[in-house]
Formats: sequence, C-alpha cells, structure tokens
Amino acid sequence: DDAPAATLTERVVREVKDRVAQRALTPGARLPSIRAFAAAMKVSKSTVVEAYERLTAEGIITSRRGSGFYVDAPLAPL
Repeated sequence: DDAPAATLTERVVREVKDRVAQRALTPGARLPSIRAFAAAMKVSKSTVVEAYERLTAEGIITSRRGSGFYVDAPLAPL
C-alpha cells in the first residue's frame, strides 16, 4: 500500500477508484453490496457506507434507491 497510514475508509475508496481506473468497473457497473464489499475488504459495513458516501460526493459512483450503487465516472483515456 502506498499509504500505510491510510484509514480503512480511504483504503475502500482507493480500491473502488483503482477498479474504475483498471476498467474492472466501467460506467453503469453495479458495485458490490455494502455487506459483500465489507466482507471482501475485511472492514465494517459502516466503513463501506462512509466510503460509498465519499465516492458519491466525488461523483465517481451514484446511488439508486432500492437498487444499489453504480459507477458514474467516465472511463479514463487509455
């Protein structure tokens, strides 16, 4: 990790941003549920909620009520 002092929330934010940058998540792609992502990252659900809120505020993801979170950011140029 390039920032070992990063908080758990920052680690989750970085993971999502990295997946978008690597095109593992493309615009319109559904993100893992909060529960599933928390389990995968070995963090609490509240950590993922905070990370998803930050990513939403940055315009990288968007929330669809009752459906989940989706990538909203455009693809970076190759």
